[in-house]
Amino acid sequence: MEGIVFPEEREVIRIKVKKCEGLMQPEYRKFAVDPQITSYEVLRHTLRRAFHLQSDFTISYLSHDSEGQEVWLSLLSDWDLDAAFISSSHPYLRLRVDARPFEDALDDWDIISSKDTPEPVPHPVVPNVPNNRQKPPTQPFRRSLFSSVQTTLTKMTQVLSFNDTKEEEDEKPMKPALSDTEFHSFLDESGRLIRPEDLRLRIYHGGVDPALRKVVWRHLLNVYPAGMGGKERMDYMKRKANEYLKLKAKFLAQDTEEAQFVKNMVKKDVLRTDRTLDFFAVPDEHPNITALSNILTTFALTHPDVSYCQGMSDFASPLLVTMRDEAQAYVCFCALMNRIKPNFMLDGEAMTHKFQHLTELMHCVAPEFTEYLYKQQAEDLFFCYRWMLLELKREFAYYDALRMLEVMWSSLPPSPPQKDLELIDNVALMANLSIARYPYNEADRRQKGRRSSSSSNQSNSPKSREHRMPNRRGRRRASSNSDKEDGNHNSMVDGRGSRMPSKDMESKSTNRTTQQITHGSSSSAHSNGKSSLVPNGPKAAIPNGELPSPARSPMVFKKQLNGLSMSSLPPPDKFGYGNPFMLFLCLTILLQHQDIIMREQMDYNDIAMHFDKHVRKHNVNKVLNKARTLFAEYLKAQLQKSASSNGSGPNQC
Repeated sequence: MEGIVFPEEREVIRIKVKKCEGLMQPEYRKFAVDPQITSYEVLRHTLRRAFHLQSDFTISYLSHDSEGQEVWLSLLSDWDLDAAFISSSHPYLRLRVDARPFEDALDDWDIISSKDTPEPVPHPVVPNVPNNRQKPPTQPFRRSLFSSVQTTLTKMTQVLSFNDTKEEEDEKPMKPALSDTEFHSFLDESGRLIRPEDLRLRIYHGGVDPALRKVVWRHLLNVYPAGMGGKERMDYMKRKANEYLKLKAKFLAQDTEEAQFVKNMVKKDVLRTDRTLDFFAVPDEHPNITALSNILTTFALTHPDVSYCQGMSDFASPLLVTMRDEAQAYVCFCALMNRIKPNFMLDGEAMTHKFQHLTELMHCVAPEFTEYLYKQQAEDLFFCYRWMLLELKREFAYYDALRMLEVMWSSLPPSPPQKDLELIDNVALMANLSIARYPYNEADRRQKGRRSSSSSNQSNSPKSREHRMPNRRGRRRASSNSDKEDGNHNSMVDGRGSRMPSKDMESKSTNRTTQQITHGSSSSAHSNGKSSLVPNGPKAAIPNGELPSPARSPMVFKKQLNGLSMSSLPPPDKFGYGNPFMLFLCLTILLQHQDIIMREQMDYNDIAMHFDKHVRKHNVNKVLNKARTLFAEYLKAQLQKSASSNGSGPNQC
C-alpha cells in the first residue's frame, strides 16, 4: 500500500496451531483465515471452538529474531496479529495456544474484556434523507420498534427528570459491546448479512467491540451493496482499493493551480488533526499523516462540487485509525460523505434545517431554557455549530467519540448502494464545477465571494449577533496562526469565531428578519454593510405557519412557539436533515449544562466559551443514555401521530 505501512493484503493466511496444556499431550489443528476480516477477537473465538477450550488461554506466534533464531512472541492484540500476518505467515503462520486455569488468566482481563457500553431504550432506525438508494426498513420492524418504545415508558419518565436522575445509574453500563460471536449470528453460512436492521439495533444498544470495528463499520457506513457474501465482500474491497489507487495516482499528480490550492488547504488541516493521538503523534512526513492527506486530497479533486472543507479531516481520521488501511479508509469516507456532504455545501441548507430543528426541539423539551436563551440573544444556538457540522466528534474523548459515532450511525436505516459505491463524482467533473470554486487572488475572492477576506483581525473584530453564522462561502480559507494546534480548532468549527457582538451593534440585532430566528438563518457581512440570508428551511412544525418575530418580547416569542410538541416536530426522515438522533445528543449536552448556564446568567459569548472548555470532556455514557431516552419519547409521539392519521396503515416513522 502506497504511503502507509499496513498488513499486506492476501486472500488467505494458512495457520498451524499447537495447543499445550500442562502435562497433557499437545493437540494440533490446521485452518485458513481471511486476514481482511480476522481480528484478534475473531482468532480467539476460532481457537476456542477448535480446541473446545473452557478456561482462558494465551496465544503466541513463531517469529525470528535479528540473528535468524526462532522465538515465540506473545499475541495480545490486533497490532500483534497484523505483525504476525506480515512477518511470520510464509508459507504459514505457526501459533501456540497455552491453556491455563482461570485464576491465572485474571492478569490479562483488561486486555480481553469487551469495553462496556450503555443501552437503555429502543432502537431508532428511521428513514434517511430521500435518495436513490434502498427503501427504509419494513413495516414489521417498525411495529417491533413501537412495542419496544412502549415497554420503556416507565423508565423513560424517570430518566427525563434530569435533576433527579441518579448519577450512578446514568453512568452504569447497561449492555456490552457487540462481540464477534454475536456479529456472526447476523450472518448466514456464506457470510451474508441477513438481519441488517437487527444488527443496527444491537449496536445502537451497546456499540461495537473495538476489535470488530474494522469489519462492522463498513456495514454501518453502507459500503457494500446488499446481499454480498464474505468472499464477495473481500473481492469487492480489493476492487475498490485498486480503484482508489488509480484515482490517487491520477489526481495527486495534477499540478494545476486548483490542485495546489486544495493540497495546501488539506495539508494545513491534516497537520492539526488529532495530533495528540498516538497514531498521528508522529513527524509531519510520517506515512500516517501522508495517508490522511492523500484521502482528503483525492476526495476533494474527484468531487469538485463539495471539494475540501474544514472539518472533513475529523471524519476521515477515525476511519483511517480504525481501518489501518488508506484505500479502505477512502472507500469508507466516500460512503460516509454520501450522507454528510450537505453539511459542507455552499447553500447551507442542511445546517440551516438542523439549527431550526434543534431550536424547535429545545422549545418542546425545555421551554424555560429556550426563553432564557432568547433573553440572552443566544436562542439561535449558533454556539452548537461545531457540534452539528462534525456530528459531535470533538465533544468526547477520541475513543468515546468512536463509540458515539457508531451508535449514531446505527440509528440510521440500512441504505446500501444499489450497485456499486462511487469513488468519484464523474457528473461534477464533467460539468467542470471546480472552475468557479477556486479563486486564487484577492480580487477574485471579493468578486465571487467564495472566501472570506481572511485575516486574523477579521476573526477577532466584533460582529453583531446577526453575523454569528459562519460564512458558508468562506469555509475553505486557511486557518489563521492563532488557531489551536490540537485538532483543527479554527474559527469555522470553534463555535465562536467572529461572532462577538459589539455594544453599538447589539441594538440592531432585534431588527433581524422573522426567518432568521425560526429557521436558524443568519447573515454574513458584506463590504456594503448589507447581509444575505442563508436559505430558509420549511415552516414544518410551526403552528399555522406563523413565525415569531425577534422584535417582540420573550413572552410573545414563547407564546408563538407554545403549540410545538414532540408530535408536531418533523418526521424522522426530515428531522435533523435525516439524522434525528444527533439532535437529541446535542439536546442532552445542552440540558446537562442548563443549570449552570442559567445560574451564572451566561450570555452568548459566555455560553460559547463554556462549551469550548468542555471539548472532549463530556461523559459519553451519560449523554448516550439520556439521548436514547429522549429519542424514544420522540419516536413514540411520531408513531402515535402516524397511527392516528393513517389508522392501521403503514407508519411514516
